[in-house]
Amino acid sequence: MSVSPRFSVGLWVLGQCGDRFCLSGYGPKVPLEEQIRIAGRLDGVEGVECHGSDFDDFDLQRYADLVAEQGLVTSNVNTNVWGYPKYALGAFTHGDPQIRRQAIDEGKRSCEIARAIGCPSVALWLGADGFDYPWQTDYPRHLDLLIAGIREVAEEAAPDLKVGIEYKLKEPRTHMTIANAGTCLALINAVGMDNVGGTVDFGHALMAQENPAMSVCLLQRQGKLFNVHFNDAWGYWDDDMVVGSVNPNLTLEFLYWCRKTGYEGWYGLDMFPYREDGGAAAQMAIDNLRELWARLDCIDEAALAAAQETGGALETQRVIRPLWFG
Repeated sequence: MSVSPRFSVGLWVLGQCGDRFCLSGYGPKVPLEEQIRIAGRLDGVEGVECHGSDFDDFDLQRYADLVAEQGLVTSNVNTNVWGYPKYALGAFTHGDPQIRRQAIDEGKRSCEIARAIGCPSVALWLGADGFDYPWQTDYPRHLDLLIAGIREVAEEAAPDLKVGIEYKLKEPRTHMTIANAGTCLALINAVGMDNVGGTVDFGHALMAQENPAMSVCLLQRQGKLFNVHFNDAWGYWDDDMVVGSVNPNLTLEFLYWCRKTGYEGWYGLDMFPYREDGGAAAQMAIDNLRELWARLDCIDEAALAAAQETGGALETQRVIRPLWFG
């Protein structure tokens, strides 16, 4: 019997955000306090993800009380080392040691926040660390700085907090250093600490031309899958659309291998409903995930394993197609 998934939603999903063509957003901004209340009204959601920078102007104890009042917990604290002008040329890899120190200290601050609110993990999505042009970067030095910065945050997090590294191919840089599952795992191993692992974001895996399910298996075989983020995308960009709206079959396989490999972490929503109501989009995503999870119980796993053993596409499709076509 598999463990039922625990669903979490990133508070930014509920906040109404702008894009690069309409910076103000297509609807009114939703304050953090209201984001938490919306999360509490979502059926099936047990947790929320926040950013350490949320507490630049919001009281931490007030946040903790609001989350508890909604019957929720905080599943992950994300580290914002990309959303400020000072990180234009890097965060953990910035050429200025003072800016580099500020970025690493922000990672450590995430650890302090996580402990204060009883959260088990922090996240590092190092969106500013990368490059845009050929010849711009001393790659060996860049990698050394990146590894050293992650290790310092992980040492602050040890022994009780996990540090999840989230990869992405591009945006905001044309080339992000931690671009795909293989690079992510290589750097995790280079850091060499038990509490450092990875996050597989469904849309980021598509951008990297990965099969998200295989990316799960790649990290899981070394016990390094710490978090998963759900969304959907066309595969060319980080569209962050409603789960299951574009690639339901790939999402089903993603869920299958999360369950099959024994993943026990949170199943988080990371979406940007630019033109849609955030709460409605999040509820649709959760409903889609629950429906897909229920379909997993309809798979004849013995028949699937036998079909996969043949290596034949039609053999495996015959096992799976009844889930879609009856």
